[in-house]
Amino acid sequence: MKSILIPTVFESDTLHAIDTAIKHARGKSCTIVLLTLTEAPDAGSAAEFLRKTRRALTQAQSELLNECYNAVALSANCSLDVHHQYGLSAALLRNLLQYLGTDMVILSPSYKAEKKRIHTYFCKLVSTCKKPILHLGSRCGRPAFNKALYLESNNARIGIKELQQLVNRQFDFKIVSQASVAEDGYKDFAPFVNEAIERNGIDLLIETRKSKKAVAEKAVDNDAFGLPMLSIHEEAARI
Repeated sequence: MKSILIPTVFESDTLHAIDTAIKHARGKSCTIVLLTLTEAPDAGSAAEFLRKTRRALTQAQSELLNECYNAVALSANCSLDVHHQYGLSAALLRNLLQYLGTDMVILSPSYKAEKKRIHTYFCKLVSTCKKPILHLGSRCGRPAFNKALYLESNNARIGIKELQQLVNRQFDFKIVSQASVAEDGYKDFAPFVNEAIERNGIDLLIETRKSKKAVAEKAVDNDAFGLPMLSIHEEAARI
């Protein structure tokens, strides 16, 4: 059974993340886990801790959560869980991913834009894990993921053929184009990337990352192209 983790602050693009997860499940049994994170409060007793951690959803958040449940119910093959986590550390996240049997993490634009420390810390920590990370784009149409463009950094250790073999383990899309991206950024390459996207009907970008490369330090910002980007850990090829 697949398990897909979606951290959320219950913005509207959470529903797009749910639709994307259902698409990725490809009709197979899948548990979609919505993860909410809250700083652990200072408390002198268990009762005080429980009192301080009680947090009700707003009406808008409750309505969005109900929409998520309805979308998952219509899929027939997927189920939805909500996991509330108080506090975060590298070891805790590693154990949580293992406990949930996570196959992929989906990051929405609204979640990456969050300024609270615990959310930015999650994005930094999860970038070092070996799970695929799907960064959603600003275009919120129905997810297709048929043709991908590989944005290869100068020091990448995975070639396009090896990468295609790697993604075939979990995904159906084909890498149909490739572009080399300098480590100091992509702005000079943006016109060429946009041309390749239009010419080849690209609906997904793909990059590789290393253990110490944080999300905020990505050479490519997928939001500049409006497309989702799948980030594959280079060491995953050796697992």
